[in-house]
Amino acid sequence: MQSLFSTGTYFNRLVHRCHVIIAILFIATMFGLGLNSMMHNSAIVDEISHVSASYSYLKFGDYRLNPEHPPLIKDMAGFPLLFQKINFPNEPGSAWDTSSDAQWDTGWKFLYYSGNNVAAILFWARLPILLLSTVFAGLLYLWAYKKYGIGVGLMCLFLYAFSPNIIANSIIVTTDLGASIFIFIALVCFVRFIESPSKANVLLLGLTLALAQLSKFSAVMLYPFIFGLGVVFSHVLSHPVGFKKRLQEFIGGISFASLISLVLIWITYIPQTINTPSNVLQRLINHSLPISYGHVIGQGLSYLAPNVILKPIVVYLLGVVMVFNRVAGGNTTYFMGQVTNQSFKAYFPVLFTLKTQIALLILMLVLTGVAIYKIRSKKPLQVWKRLKAYIKINPLESVLLSFSLTYFSLAVIGNLDLGLRHILPIYIPIFLLVSIGTIKLARRLHKTATSFWFNWMFILLLFWYGAATIWISPSFLAYFNELIGGPANADAYFSDSSIDWGQDLIRLKDYAVANNIKTLALDYFGGADPKYYFQEGSSPTLIIWHSSNEHYTGQYLAVSETYLENDLINTSYTSSQGYAYLKHLKPIAKVGYSIYVYKLY
Repeated sequence: MQSLFSTGTYFNRLVHRCHVIIAILFIATMFGLGLNSMMHNSAIVDEISHVSASYSYLKFGDYRLNPEHPPLIKDMAGFPLLFQKINFPNEPGSAWDTSSDAQWDTGWKFLYYSGNNVAAILFWARLPILLLSTVFAGLLYLWAYKKYGIGVGLMCLFLYAFSPNIIANSIIVTTDLGASIFIFIALVCFVRFIESPSKANVLLLGLTLALAQLSKFSAVMLYPFIFGLGVVFSHVLSHPVGFKKRLQEFIGGISFASLISLVLIWITYIPQTINTPSNVLQRLINHSLPISYGHVIGQGLSYLAPNVILKPIVVYLLGVVMVFNRVAGGNTTYFMGQVTNQSFKAYFPVLFTLKTQIALLILMLVLTGVAIYKIRSKKPLQVWKRLKAYIKINPLESVLLSFSLTYFSLAVIGNLDLGLRHILPIYIPIFLLVSIGTIKLARRLHKTATSFWFNWMFILLLFWYGAATIWISPSFLAYFNELIGGPANADAYFSDSSIDWGQDLIRLKDYAVANNIKTLALDYFGGADPKYYFQEGSSPTLIIWHSSNEHYTGQYLAVSETYLENDLINTSYTSSQGYAYLKHLKPIAKVGYSIYVYKLY
């Protein structure tokens, strides 16, 4: 059997003739799967603040809601809402007017208590995120195809389009998918600058750095990252001009690009903060960075806040500091039977292993082994020479690998374990690196005895990869791989946004109606209002329940997986037994894998 990647095979010729059609099919499938899931998902926790904030920025030019996230992705979500008839709860005396942290009260009231069409708002706010992901999928294919060939282009697109983690984050109004896309683009443009440090590429790097920063504040790590790599590449690419001159060229260009990005950030924030009252901004600073405790940054921002010119930068810096404070402060986290408000160092390694398709993990292990084999040597200096040669020949792959390792390491040593979304930016680089490595390996093995087995392993792995995504549809957020038996067993390992973010309330209502449940007690974690979906007077009758209410004596009880697992820490603060009585019971259903339904008698 000839290699699938040799130019003479029928398979190869067919792919070359139809590669555009194949790419379109991949993209259309991703869009269809995402759209189907999106239309039946209830609001997740973060959408309460993000959706209301997205509308308020564009409608009122006021940034008082959700300042801890930058505006770009929220602006995309908010734009379609400007063309709908919407009631916004910003009347005098409301939380919008008086609260230091108005995003949650305003968000709940905006969606469920202002006479708005919740389904329409969520659909139109989410659609731009899905479209962003879809358009990027097409651009990713075209770029990878032109740079590396059809094989790499199609494989990279396939890994992206059929990733349940990518689809899950493409259909909710959060910043993680957008940040992953724009960080990747910024890294590509950084390498473009390294390869050709022209004025045009400096401007392009500045623009893409700004887009990344305006997507999510975690992208601020790009600044020290690219400066550090600028030094590395100055050494690796020092010939023929010399290290000093190359260093000045690279660091100078990166510095100017960084300055451009900050100017673009400032310009972007101007129209969105222009109507934010000074007293409201001061209230946000005092609430988030209490000056009474001598917070030097808070004092500085308070001093600059009244300046109309500097106000956009003050709001931006406030958001950056709020995020760093949040990371340092930690969050209640459930991990493998333990609950704490601190971090687990094994959290992200285990999470990545269990929420990444096994087929991709196998390819990563094989390619890692091949790479180690190629650079192995008993002499450390020889290893460095081989690494240096690889970096010089493959600057983009080197940057993407360095970024993935750095970003993942920062997540591990950080103090905020809140789900796979916090390491989502490493996935697109991994997709490209695995695609490049796999195609190179396949071509290297061509006409060897191993080629036959590699071809079939490759086909089976890709089939397994795609089948796993089709199988989990529409519950993409809850995806876990076969190492633990899939998402049905995920409750032994994780909670919160890794599996349960409140996305399945509508499905719970459908389940209750289909199974003729007349009365249902519910302890729900999420961004939907149960009373909105379980209307009074309709069936089933809803009883809002909490673990502190002790033992439920009715027949049917539904509990969000997050509350079920986090109850371990809640009961430690009180004398309540919480949900201990449910531990020996098997739920009659796991709706969307995130809401557990128990029949108590």
